[in-house]
Amino acid sequence: MALLIIVSFVAGLATVVSPCVLPVLPIVLATGVGGDRRRPYLVIAGLIASFTFFTLASVQIIQTLHLPSDALRTIAILVIALFGLTLLVPRLTVAFERLTARLPGIGARLAGPDLGGSADEGRSGLRGSAAGAIGSLATGAGLGLVWVPCAGPILGAITSLAVTAPGSLNTVILVAAYSLGAGLPLLAIALGGRVALSRLRLRSASMWAGRVFGVLVLATAGLMAVGADTAVTTALTNDLPDWTGVLQAPERVTQVQAALHDLGVGPAPSSQAGSGSGSSGLSVGPDAPDFTGIDHWLNSGPLTMSGLKGKVVLVDFWTYSCVNCIRTIPFVEGWYQKYASDGFVVVGVHTPEFAFEHDTANVAAALTRFGITYPVAQDNEFATWTAYNNEYWPADYLIDASGRIRDTHFGEGDYAKTDGEIRSLLLEAGKAALPSASPLDGSVPVSSGQTPETYLGLARGASYVSPLSGSGTFTFQMPNAIGDNMVGIGGSFDFQDEYVTAAAAGDQIKLSFRARDVYLVMSSDAPVSVTVDVQGGPGVSSTEDVNANGAMTVSAARLYHLVHLSEQFGATVTLTFKSAGVRCYAFTFGS
Repeated sequence: MALLIIVSFVAGLATVVSPCVLPVLPIVLATGVGGDRRRPYLVIAGLIASFTFFTLASVQIIQTLHLPSDALRTIAILVIALFGLTLLVPRLTVAFERLTARLPGIGARLAGPDLGGSADEGRSGLRGSAAGAIGSLATGAGLGLVWVPCAGPILGAITSLAVTAPGSLNTVILVAAYSLGAGLPLLAIALGGRVALSRLRLRSASMWAGRVFGVLVLATAGLMAVGADTAVTTALTNDLPDWTGVLQAPERVTQVQAALHDLGVGPAPSSQAGSGSGSSGLSVGPDAPDFTGIDHWLNSGPLTMSGLKGKVVLVDFWTYSCVNCIRTIPFVEGWYQKYASDGFVVVGVHTPEFAFEHDTANVAAALTRFGITYPVAQDNEFATWTAYNNEYWPADYLIDASGRIRDTHFGEGDYAKTDGEIRSLLLEAGKAALPSASPLDGSVPVSSGQTPETYLGLARGASYVSPLSGSGTFTFQMPNAIGDNMVGIGGSFDFQDEYVTAAAAGDQIKLSFRARDVYLVMSSDAPVSVTVDVQGGPGVSSTEDVNANGAMTVSAARLYHLVHLSEQFGATVTLTFKSAGVRCYAFTFGS
C-alpha cells in the first residue's frame, strides 16, 4: 500500500505538465490577483477536498438524488463564473462578503484572530475575512468538480475503486494522495503568479490584472459550459508530445500493477499470471477481473467470476449503436446458442459511447431487436471496462474454466479462430463431445479507401464544409460542392458536444462517402419522417430502415441503415428532415 500511495502522489504531481491542466490554469492564476493572502491556499485546499470527495462519492450522490449526470458540473461552473464576476466587478465582492458573513458560526472559525481595532471594526473585518475564505473555498470546490485530469493507470484504478469500494480506507487514502500531489504544483503556480504581480508595485496594475483575469475566468467558465474544455484537452493530448505518458511510466511497472491487483483492480501482471499453456495450446494469462460497478443485469441475475469458475466465459465489450459491435452479434449469439449446454457462457458488458446508451430501456430494446439472449451487464460508469484496461468496441476476452484470460480479440473478424479457441478450452475443461464446428467467414467488411467513422457532435467534430463557431443554433446554406468524406449542412441546426439536431422542417445533411453501406446513429423524442436520397452509387437498394422510395422514420435512439450499394463506390447521401427534433450522432460504414 505504501508503494501505491507514493506512486499516486507522484502521478498527481505529473498532471501539472499534461494538457489536461490547461482549462484550470486561468482560474488558478486568478486566485493570486489581489485579495486575501490566504486565497491561493484556500482555493487549492478546496480543490483538493472537492476532487477527493466527489471522486469517491459523485456516483452515489447522482444516483441517490436522481440528478442529471452533469448536475454537479453545472453547479461548479456557476461558482467559477461567480468568481470571475467578482474579479471583473469589485462591488460584487463586497455584496458577496456581506451575504456570506451572515452564515452563523462559520465566520469566526474562518476569519482568524482579531487583530485589534474597535468592536464594530473587528466584527466587520471578521465577517469580511470569513466571507472571503468561504468564497475561496467554494471556488476551489467548483474547480475540483470540473477538473478532469488525464487518466493514467493509477487514476483509472482509483476511479474504479471509488465506484466499487467508495468507503474503503485504501480508496480514500489513494484519492487523497493523488489530489494532494495534483494540488501542490497548482498552488505553486498560483503563488508564483501572485509574486510576479506584486513586483509591479502598482495599484493600477493589480486592478488591471484583476479585470483581465476576470474576463479569462468567465471565458473559461463559458467554454466549460459548452464542453469545449474537454474538446480542446483531447485535441492537445493527441497533437502534443506524449510527455505525460513518459511520466506515467512508473504507474505501469509490474510491482505497481501487482499492488493494484491485490486491491481488486485490474488483471494480474504477467509475472504473476503463470506461464506456459494449457492442453488447448493457448497461453495462460492473468486472472480475469470481476464485474464491478454494474448498474443493471439484463437476461440474468448478477454474475461473478468466482461463480462462473468451471465454465468457459467470453466477456464481450460492446455498445448497441456501434456498427462494428452489431456485426459481431450474430457470431457471439451463435456461439452462446451452440455451446451453452457444454458449459460456455457469454457476458456482454455494455459500455456506452453516447448519453442515450445509458438508458436501461434503450439497451433492453436493443437486446430484443438483435435477438441477444446471453447475460448483459450495464457498465455505465466504465468500471468493468477500466478493470480490464479495455480500450475498444468491440473487444472479446476469452476466459478458461479456472478464471484465467487465455485470449483477447479487438474489433471484428477472425470468427473461425475464436470458435476454435472456444472449442479448445471446453475440451481442456473436460467436455468429451462438442457439436461439430461450422465454417465461419472471418472477413471484416472494411476495405482500403473506405470513409472513416464520422462524428457530427462538436466534441469529436465531423469534417464540415461550413466552419463552426461553437455550440448553439446556426443556419447554413448547403454548399454547391462537397469534397470526399465531407459533410454539408443546409438549414438550421443546434450543435452540441455529442450530436446535431435538426431545428426546422426541411433541414438537410449531405455526406460525400466511399463505402458500400452507410449507417447513422439518430434519435428523436417523437417519430419524424426523413427522406434519403443517394446520388452516384451503383445498385442502390432499400434497407431494413429505408424503403424503395427513400423514406424512413426516426424515433428510437439507435443505428439506422441508410444506404446499401451493390459494391463499394463513391457517392453522396442527403437526408431531408420533414420536421424538427432529430438528433444525429455519427456516420459509420461497411463494405
